[in-house]
Amino acid sequence: MTTTEPFPRQIDLDRELARAQFGNAEVSLRGAKWAVSQGMQNSALHSVAIVVELALKSYLLSVATSDEWNRDHIRHDLDKALSYAELAGLTPPAGLRELTAVLHPHFQRGGFQREPSRQWPDTLTDEACQIATALLVEVKAQADFRQDS
Repeated sequence: MTTTEPFPRQIDLDRELARAQFGNAEVSLRGAKWAVSQGMQNSALHSVAIVVELALKSYLLSVATSDEWNRDHIRHDLDKALSYAELAGLTPPAGLRELTAVLHPHFQRGGFQREPSRQWPDTLTDEACQIATALLVEVKAQADFRQDS
């Protein structure tokens, strides 16, 4: 993915929304891990895709963009979200680029809801949860979630 749109020049960072989206990502990860424990691969991977989207957007909201900008430029594109987060300074965990390459096409076209019987490689859900966990650790360490005064 090539990022073509520059970040906004002046922005009032919405760290409260960034913290909320990060919290929602943490909840979605718990849901993904539960789905793995129940053998629900499709649900687990859908939840992981949501974790990735929310975590990356929470990072962007804390350092570079607004929610409106994210909606206009990223939408639900995991590849764009990752590319913009890297452009803004995020060091993503190992394996995230490969995971988004697998999840993104299915996630963006709504395939997790439309194709619940799709078969995934046996190890993918565990690996996806590990990568999503590492992403949350990295975002928490690198984002600016301080309270606005």
